[in-house]
Amino acid sequence: MHYSILLLSLLPVSYSIPVEPRAGTQDLAPQVLETINELNTAVAGLTTAVTNFDGSFLGLLPQALAVVGAETKLDVTILKATHITKQSSNFTAAESSQIVQTLAGEIGPIQTSLDTLKTKYPAFKKTLLSPIVLFDLKVLKKHTHDLISALTEKVTPDNAGLLGIGATILDQAFDSAIAVYKG
Repeated sequence: MHYSILLLSLLPVSYSIPVEPRAGTQDLAPQVLETINELNTAVAGLTTAVTNFDGSFLGLLPQALAVVGAETKLDVTILKATHITKQSSNFTAAESSQIVQTLAGEIGPIQTSLDTLKTKYPAFKKTLLSPIVLFDLKVLKKHTHDLISALTEKVTPDNAGLLGIGATILDQAFDSAIAVYKG
């Protein structure tokens, strides 16, 4: 009998707890766009961290942490964009175009960042950090591919084709950087 009183007393509390609606049926295109714009900042941060890495003895630890931190921030942002995209309903034609155009604007900065990583390979190799960079490159490539796959499922068919072209360009850029670090 006492247990039923306890359960009944908890009933009003359980009804007062807010329940978040499932995002799977919501149009989350604005959030996807916002996260893609965050990618731009994360890519720029990685490029800056890699550019500043000189492998000097006194700067090794802070510079290495800056590079790893920037790579991690970029990866988390990619994963966030993928998650939001998967939870969203399909995008309208206008949203699809805007998302694909915004993402297309990221191709150049990503290529620049990967080229910067290739240029800095001797410094990373000298400091024995090249295996970490290689691992991160492989992870970033996989997660970038996952994001593009998720977006391809949500955009209109004509925009999906454009994403495929972008994916090919990014795969080549990642493969080129990975080949340098495997060397």
